[in-house]
Amino acid sequence: MKGGSPGFSLTELVVSLTVMGLVLGLTVPLFRNQIKTFEKTAGRADAQQNARFGISMIDRELRTAGVGLPDMQPMIVQAAPNAITFNGDLVTRDSLDVGAVYYDPDVPAGEVSSLTFANRITLPLSSTGYPDTTYIQQGGAPSEAETVSYWVAADPDPNAGGLSALFRRANNGAVTVVAKALKLNANEPVFRYFKTDTVGRPVEIPQTSLPITHFSKVHNSRTDTLTSALTDSIRIVRVHLNGVYTDRTGVQTVRSLDTSVRIMNSGLLKLATCGEPPIFSSAVTATVTSNPVPKVVLGWSRAGDESAGEKDVEVYAIYKRTPSGVFTEPFASIPAGLSTYSFTDTQLASGDQWIYAISAQDCDGQSSQLQTSAQVNIP
Repeated sequence: MKGGSPGFSLTELVVSLTVMGLVLGLTVPLFRNQIKTFEKTAGRADAQQNARFGISMIDRELRTAGVGLPDMQPMIVQAAPNAITFNGDLVTRDSLDVGAVYYDPDVPAGEVSSLTFANRITLPLSSTGYPDTTYIQQGGAPSEAETVSYWVAADPDPNAGGLSALFRRANNGAVTVVAKALKLNANEPVFRYFKTDTVGRPVEIPQTSLPITHFSKVHNSRTDTLTSALTDSIRIVRVHLNGVYTDRTGVQTVRSLDTSVRIMNSGLLKLATCGEPPIFSSAVTATVTSNPVPKVVLGWSRAGDESAGEKDVEVYAIYKRTPSGVFTEPFASIPAGLSTYSFTDTQLASGDQWIYAISAQDCDGQSSQLQTSAQVNIP
């Protein structure tokens, strides 16, 4: 300004403050949306990782069920929709014991050998006691195979918000929490059980037949019949967990994971070879429906070397990603051996966009090339 001290006029200050207010007014909502998007993405990953850890624990130990069992001790003790109990020589404190799967000198002494009748437990989510006898190895020594239980039930933590947790117990030891923030749905059991028919194809044991327990004191005795013998026929266990993330406003993000666990010591035929990765070139179809809830039904055909060639395909792994994302870990799997294959994904929201992929996996865990679906848009 001429003849005066340098500075801004009142008009200039008002204009500057107005522009600054407009900029802040536009910037703050943008930052808020970015924070919400980041929280949502992190929440989905957290929910999925929580469920994945629980499934990995079950998978690792259930695959070894039946290791080191004397003839009189059953492999599967309890098969319930939300609980499973099995026997196996899982861990030892003796570094010279080569019969156990793992060596852990810190494991409690009561969790490295078989339960006795005097220390019997109540099977989780039931009123059934186990065992009804003390299991003995050949030669008279007690069995080294412990009893392991996994189950999903309401989390007693007062801060759990009504959600559930995955629990584990070995013998009559302390109950430990494997995973928290899980959601139980009445129409989605945690465990589904499959036996095989006369030609080796998986057949699901109806949920209406569960729970079943090995009530016979001695495995393969004359009393080991009916539902007791049905537990002996279980070859595959399918595990389903819903991980939940609750944001600061109370909105829940749910991510579901499935896997199929083959119990390798349950009489499954040994595969001739697992040399090369599976050959899988089937088209993958994805059909979207929205009544009564959004869902995507996937369909595909068996791999070329499932019933020919190496005949070593064990499972089909299922993946999904957003159009701009990448395929990482499978979120579900289907056991091989079926005549036709399909999978229904209900963990969807209106406006979602997904691309699915299927791979065949053999007994060494080798995967075929991914076969992808077209992009699906959820209405």
